[in-house]
Amino acid sequence: MNQLSSIYKKRHTPGEHPFELQGGMGNIEAVLTTPTEYHERYLVLVGHPHSLHGGTMNNKVVTTLTRAFTALNIASIRYNFRGVGRSEGAYDAGIGESEDMLYIVDQWRALAPQVKIIFAGFSFGSYVAYRAALQSESQLLISVAPPISRFDFKENALVNAPWILLQGEEDDVVPYPLVEDFVAKAISPIDFLRFSGTGHFFHGQLLQLKTRLMDAVSQHIEKP
Repeated sequence: MNQLSSIYKKRHTPGEHPFELQGGMGNIEAVLTTPTEYHERYLVLVGHPHSLHGGTMNNKVVTTLTRAFTALNIASIRYNFRGVGRSEGAYDAGIGESEDMLYIVDQWRALAPQVKIIFAGFSFGSYVAYRAALQSESQLLISVAPPISRFDFKENALVNAPWILLQGEEDDVVPYPLVEDFVAKAISPIDFLRFSGTGHFFHGQLLQLKTRLMDAVSQHIEKP
């Protein structure tokens, strides 16, 4: 039986729906967030910051991404990576984490074969989403403050989907000049959204992050 069958039935019930399922390394703790008017065509998977540095699916930037998609009438699933919260297993440098993301996608697609997947992530979670997007057909890739100097964002292949990257110009974790250079040299075209006067966690600019992301995403999705 498909493990997402019961939670899938709640896609038309607005709100947050916690659930758990068994992945390759054990339990995966997750939350399905559904909007008031559910857009059947899309589902977003959202990855969180580094597991070994306090990152969880309840991080403020992650939940801001979730709220942005909810406002666009798109359901989202965020989940705790291995070793975080009630998710079992151990940190796996983005490999196992992306395998779990793809497992959730496969489970959902088995129930809704025509769904278009949007991969999104913040910081380390953006690397997890990037790896998943390289291995699965996707509608859109969203990277918020991607740690390009710490993880190999070129390890596999070309991203075959529109790519939106959001970066604070005063990021104290991911140096802005490195990200700017990465965007300039990227093979895949990237829609680069810069945020002046803010750092890695977008303190004081979460509302702007939500608004600008919604505007950018709206250019790549069909209206309900």
